[in-house]
Amino acid sequence: MKSGTCVYVALNGNDNNPGTEAQPLATFENACQVVRKLRKEQESPITVFVRGGTYYLENTLEFVSADSGTPLAPVTYSAYPGELVTISGGRKLDCKWQPFRDGMWMCKLPAGKDDTLDFTQLFINDKRQIRARFPNHDDSAPKEFSGYIRAAGKVSDEIQDPNPGPDDDMTFSGGAPRGVIFDPATFTQKRWGKPGEAVIHIFQAYHWGNLQWRVKQIDWDQHIIWFGDGGQQMGVKYIASPCEVDQRSQFYIENVFEELDAPGEWYLDRAEGVLYFMPPTGMELETALVEVPILQQAMRLTGTQANPIHDMTLKGFRFAHTASTFLEPYTIPSKSDWSIHRGGAIYMDGARNCSIEECFFDAVGGNAVFINNFNRGNSVKGCKFTETGDSAICFVGSLDNTVGTQRNFPYDCRAENNLIHDCGIFGKQIAGIYISRAKRITAVHNEVYNMPRAGICIGDGTWGGHLIEHNYIHDTCRETGDHGPFNAWGRDMYWCLTQSHEAYTSGHSHEAGQVLIDAMEPVVLRHNFFKESNGWGIDLDDGASNYDIYSNLCVGISIKLREGAYRTIHNNIFVNGANSPCFHVGNEDNHDRYFCNITVMATDKMKAEMDLNFKMGKGYGEIYTLIAPPARGPWLEEIDHNCFFSDLGEFIARVQDRGEGKNWIYQQTGGRKLSLSEWQALGFDLHSVFADPLFVDAKQGDYRVKPASPALKLGFVNFDMDKFGLTKDFPVKWRER
Repeated sequence: MKSGTCVYVALNGNDNNPGTEAQPLATFENACQVVRKLRKEQESPITVFVRGGTYYLENTLEFVSADSGTPLAPVTYSAYPGELVTISGGRKLDCKWQPFRDGMWMCKLPAGKDDTLDFTQLFINDKRQIRARFPNHDDSAPKEFSGYIRAAGKVSDEIQDPNPGPDDDMTFSGGAPRGVIFDPATFTQKRWGKPGEAVIHIFQAYHWGNLQWRVKQIDWDQHIIWFGDGGQQMGVKYIASPCEVDQRSQFYIENVFEELDAPGEWYLDRAEGVLYFMPPTGMELETALVEVPILQQAMRLTGTQANPIHDMTLKGFRFAHTASTFLEPYTIPSKSDWSIHRGGAIYMDGARNCSIEECFFDAVGGNAVFINNFNRGNSVKGCKFTETGDSAICFVGSLDNTVGTQRNFPYDCRAENNLIHDCGIFGKQIAGIYISRAKRITAVHNEVYNMPRAGICIGDGTWGGHLIEHNYIHDTCRETGDHGPFNAWGRDMYWCLTQSHEAYTSGHSHEAGQVLIDAMEPVVLRHNFFKESNGWGIDLDDGASNYDIYSNLCVGISIKLREGAYRTIHNNIFVNGANSPCFHVGNEDNHDRYFCNITVMATDKMKAEMDLNFKMGKGYGEIYTLIAPPARGPWLEEIDHNCFFSDLGEFIARVQDRGEGKNWIYQQTGGRKLSLSEWQALGFDLHSVFADPLFVDAKQGDYRVKPASPALKLGFVNFDMDKFGLTKDFPVKWRER
């Protein structure tokens, strides 16, 4: 534990102390100065041990190149073994509670710190409470949108805003809506004294994600909620308005005093400096721990490409109480649907060989770890992420800043052995692990579940070379449509909007183009367990190219190949998918190969309506679905040596030819059904068989096949079923919290 030189920090320390275990320092800032001095005097590892307790930061802790270690003498900041150390981006409030009315209590906040009066989250006894809202919060069934109400329609251009802003008359491609219409029969009957303080959280029309706006005003007569600032969470620009909201949108509105009417709700009167709260039954409010977030970022590791911070480790800390960021600026790193805030509780930019190990990110307000632009050899491993406001781990670069010797993107970084669940409290278009404009990112042995959209998402094909293996991902896409455990985009240089999302005319299709200019190296997905989610299991969306996908187990979900090229899908198992393996909007001469896979379908498992947009099956029990295959040439380069089975007792492939759909959003449940002989007449599955694959013990999760399995004769190879997800050395202390 004490190899090398040790420095100690403790809550009862003093910055005039030498930093020994007996005489510890009091602050991280002074520990940094001691470490810098030691680095000049010696070449040995340095560990800063932080004793237990909660450290409320006055400012974000910034580590720069001068704080670096070396490969042989790294610098580590670590929680003292066996002690819980919380790094808080907030403050503890000393509340003198008094009864108010109707079950509410109030306390006057101390004056003198203006930022204290501008928090958007409240934690009591380590639990995030609910900002007063309509309708009341209910997370019992996220996919059913409990705790939301449905909008009545969108605001047309003919309706005049009674209080327009200076830029409200500006129109541009992808412009934000001005407001939304509510149904007075389902909307609140109360009148709000300060509607301009409220924030609306509303799902985009197609439910790909949600957006937040400050409320400008409420027109109670025309039933309109007028939007102020916000709405920057969507990235897609190929429809008239990516932020479109209409009668399909679900929403709630928070930060309204008049709606403080349920246990656990709170409201801050910033003008008067008064906090109101309705405690749940049994809460001893007088002795409760009250904490509020102030800082958006707890720690930053920043350097430059020429002078990076390097060889530093953060280990064993709990990070909590960072501020929400959903009204901060967002950027669009690529042409995917996703927009993202470039920030996190820990932010890294210009770092080499740094690691975040065995930390717990507990209900932070935005992204948890954001690895931005130039980063090399960094890792996040053995960490736990729960109730994050947005994504858990992000690796995001900038394509525009890679000219010449500029290398502003994450490269050769890892997310390993992390537990990620119940994230996306504020943002819904988020992922456990998000990768965009990056190269050779490894995501291995992670467990991800209970996510509003994706488990792991790759936002574009830029550079590629990623390795996704041994992950266990389930219960994703709980609050959005499309996506699933793994999603990838490929709207890169040669992606064609017309082919992808305009009318699928009978004579219109073309080749994928030189997709390998962007997707330089193959992305490998192997030995993952994707289970029981809405959406797809493996979703290669909109041009995602150059993938090698093998030895994955998908139970209750399947795979989709949308337009793209050079996808090799082999030795996978797809069992009882909500929809069948789908080849959707194929490019000509795509070089896609699909072989030695096992597919088992059950009609009672297929969903009549997979999500709000893509209605892929009605219990047909089909083995494949093809939508708008290429107009010319083979649909795939190879489909063969597969074993498939269905409770229908026969093979069916459903094909919806080009020309059947008027546009890209249409009822995708028609098409013609092909028998096995008709399918084989097209040159596909000539050596495949319709037969029971003979799983060893499917009820117990063992989907290896028995020695007599027909799949083995076709070339299928069994793979391990006990190496998915977390490894045994995941920190016990975080499993139990």
